[in-house]
Amino acid sequence: MAALSKIVTTCYRVPLPVVLTDSTHGEMTHFELILVRIEDNEGFQGVGYTYTVGSGGEAVRVLVEHYLSPLLLGQDASLIEKLWERMWWGLHYGGRGGTVCLAISAVDIALWDLASRRASMPLWKFLGGFDPSVPCYAGGIDLQFTEEQLLKQADGFLEQEFRAIKMKIGRKHLSEDVKRVQAMRKHLGRDFPLMADANMGWSVDQAIRACRALEEFELVWIEEPCIPDDVAGHARIVQEGGQPIAAGENL
Repeated sequence: MAALSKIVTTCYRVPLPVVLTDSTHGEMTHFELILVRIEDNEGFQGVGYTYTVGSGGEAVRVLVEHYLSPLLLGQDASLIEKLWERMWWGLHYGGRGGTVCLAISAVDIALWDLASRRASMPLWKFLGGFDPSVPCYAGGIDLQFTEEQLLKQADGFLEQEFRAIKMKIGRKHLSEDVKRVQAMRKHLGRDFPLMADANMGWSVDQAIRACRALEEFELVWIEEPCIPDDVAGHARIVQEGGQPIAAGENL
């Protein structure tokens, strides 16, 4: 049995080169990276991580260090689903989201990394994948950017050979969002995949108005238009707003 013998958790505070903003989190001067390193009794190691946009990182570290580690040390590292259940029920009384899920996810990633290293396979192949490449997009935290800064950032993404871009929306006035999306669409061309992220900043009615106002720009999706647990609200936004939406990141 490959028993877990060591779990080390570190919280790093990573300063950002510029202050970033979106519609709900305010000014972000730094991110927090919570790194979980695990090791089994045969010396194999795994690494997992999660992050915050500036607060709560120490709480995640404490959850892993003081609450999850005692549940896991000495357990068979290969029984990942069983260990996930053990973590889930060990912390469920403290909530089924937020810092609890951030802590569990960092350990879960580390367990899968350990398993793939033991198998001498990259994780994507260990999980049954057949293609080493995946589609990806560039996402800017750019709500405060001027139009000039926004387009300059887009050019930088294009130089890095990204072929899809996501921008932030959710300014105080909807007309500002429309103007910024219009500028990006004109700059990138009608057929370029462009997405927009509202970061849960709207009510359902505001989201419907925004979707209608942005319809002409043919966005691939509008992301997190309202709080994620409003299922009926999301249904209304799709039905009445007429736009594809993406949701679930903050469930």
